[in-house]
Amino acid sequence: MSDSTPPERRSWPRRMVNRLEVDRATFYAVATRYWQFVSGPVTLWLVVQFFTPEVQGFYVTFWSVIGLQMFFELAFPQTIVTMTSHLWSQLDLDNSNRLVGKPDAVSRLTHLMRISVVVQVILATLFAAIASFFGLWFFADDPSAQTITWRGPWLTLVGLSSIAFALIPFLAVLEGCDQVREIHKLNLVRGIAGSLVVWIAIPLGAALWIPAIATAVRLLCEIGWMLGKYPRFFATFAKRPTGERVAWRKEVWPFQSKLMLKGFFNYFNADVMLPVLFRYQDAVIAGQFGLTWNILQSMRMACSSWVRTRVPRFGVLIAERNYKELDRIYFRVGKIAASLLALLGCVFVLGVAGLDYFDFRYAHRFLPVLPTTLLIIGLWTALVFEFQWLYLHAHGKSPYLTLSLIACCISGLLIWWAGIYYGAIGVSLAFLFMQGIVYLPLSTVGWFHLRRQWHREE
Repeated sequence: MSDSTPPERRSWPRRMVNRLEVDRATFYAVATRYWQFVSGPVTLWLVVQFFTPEVQGFYVTFWSVIGLQMFFELAFPQTIVTMTSHLWSQLDLDNSNRLVGKPDAVSRLTHLMRISVVVQVILATLFAAIASFFGLWFFADDPSAQTITWRGPWLTLVGLSSIAFALIPFLAVLEGCDQVREIHKLNLVRGIAGSLVVWIAIPLGAALWIPAIATAVRLLCEIGWMLGKYPRFFATFAKRPTGERVAWRKEVWPFQSKLMLKGFFNYFNADVMLPVLFRYQDAVIAGQFGLTWNILQSMRMACSSWVRTRVPRFGVLIAERNYKELDRIYFRVGKIAASLLALLGCVFVLGVAGLDYFDFRYAHRFLPVLPTTLLIIGLWTALVFEFQWLYLHAHGKSPYLTLSLIACCISGLLIWWAGIYYGAIGVSLAFLFMQGIVYLPLSTVGWFHLRRQWHREE
């Protein structure tokens, strides 16, 4: 009779988590998005309870216009994550979170980080100046601008967002150094803290100060976390690099410049929709679109976390040329994420239809069923398209630049035209057409071709 004991059977929740490829980083990333998804209705209820439709329109458009900072990022976040992940196979953190490893790898990362920080501070200053003046011009043209206090809140939001913008390299280098789990844990904590503060501030009459308050909470969480947990890690970058340095023009700029141009023009694929509606329709329609779009984007980003949290790991596997494991992880988590978004999208459409059917009091604050359905289908195709490019960018390459820029310009013009003449349905249909009929088929063909070519060459 054997004395060996059978292995302990894991609980069904644990088995389900393993089957869905949910590691700790993914858990925190998904938890962050679903906290937004769960807390969102509370925030929305407070918004429709305490904001007029006009203030609601300004509120959601504030967040959309502040997204113009993507024009100033110059793809530094993605570049830092990718370059750092390729160096990470030669680096590590000791018990006190001090950076250790091959001296040349430490020197190269230090050089990369120091350049990134200097440039990011300059860009943050430019963003603060340009966004301030642009917002003062853009919002002043709305008919309700004379009756709403918005200038002080807008300028404060721009100032705080500029400080947060300057901190991007610090978070990006940690993500590239495989601190993905800790970063997403931070995101969850700051998300919960931000929601609680906003829930208190809205009933107290903070109105359009809410975005600035939420950004201030974010800053306090990020700065406190970095100073409390990684002071020795960042102390490494205070010293000048003494060994090898990054040849920026040769190693980084070809990749970064393509990402930068794509990121610049990518604004016209989706983010331009809300400002177009605000400008050519009115603040009420923009408010309906903004609330619906924010919920759908939270769902999409939650599902995207399955792949995004693996990007640093992809970089390590590519550096090791372990393509079999790379593809295994990519296809597994990609299928899970796409299936989940399809399920959530169906549930959301049914929810919107239910609000309309039962004539819920605040149903008119959301988009109707048709444009909502168009947006969900478009976002699903955009998710698959996004995964293909995350895979390609993890190789440190960004192909098809000219084709991408032309497509973005066409997308922006189509959304602009559709928004002027057909409102929310027009921009939703234009978004779906570009994502599902143009981008996804072309991207899929290119993805298979480049994957086969790059892996054969290496």
